[in-house]
Amino acid sequence: MEVALVSDEEMPTFVEVMSKAFGHDAPFVDIYFPNHDTPAGQVQLSKRLTAWKQGSESSTFLKAVTRTDNGDQEKTIGIAIWTLMKEAPASEMAEAENVEEVWPVADDREFMTELWREYVIPRTHSVQNSDGKGIYALELLAVHPNHRRLGAGRALVEWETKASDEQGVKAVVEGTPMGRQLYEKCGLSVQIEQMRFDPGQKFIGRRLPELTYLTREPQG
Repeated sequence: MEVALVSDEEMPTFVEVMSKAFGHDAPFVDIYFPNHDTPAGQVQLSKRLTAWKQGSESSTFLKAVTRTDNGDQEKTIGIAIWTLMKEAPASEMAEAENVEEVWPVADDREFMTELWREYVIPRTHSVQNSDGKGIYALELLAVHPNHRRLGAGRALVEWETKASDEQGVKAVVEGTPMGRQLYEKCGLSVQIEQMRFDPGQKFIGRRLPELTYLTREPQG
């Protein structure tokens, strides 16, 4: 298995692996990547992530791949996005995304906007306390359910924690319950056990994200 950069042409596979990995077990993924398990949703998401990749020099899109015995074919079994974030993220969703296109239903758009305002608070504090160095944020990590426990997740995390050590930059992640054990094995420590989300009375009954905020100081 090896870790490599993702090309624009590979984005549909990137999205498929992400969708298979999370299913509907991660509320934040479901609302942030609407309809990610449908053909139309995956087409939209592929375009959205390709635009992100092309427009951000600070974000690195990675894949973990295995190869056939003769080495001429590869299979993507895991994916990740790391961002070197030197400025605090936008607190308003509309400053970061085309909200009307991604969330055409007004209530979904409002719900995501409310969640986003609270989601970025820990990252913002980390950036502000970085003495200008910024942080490495793990934006997304997913391993195909048929290929877990092969080391793909750890390899994708350690690809960037190595860079974080070399540059003296803290690494952070908003981890799901499923990913927490991996992050702790890779040296990240819990800073916020349960991130707070309170989108208001209007959205009582909707599933809220279950996320833990973990960080890792650079080593060496």
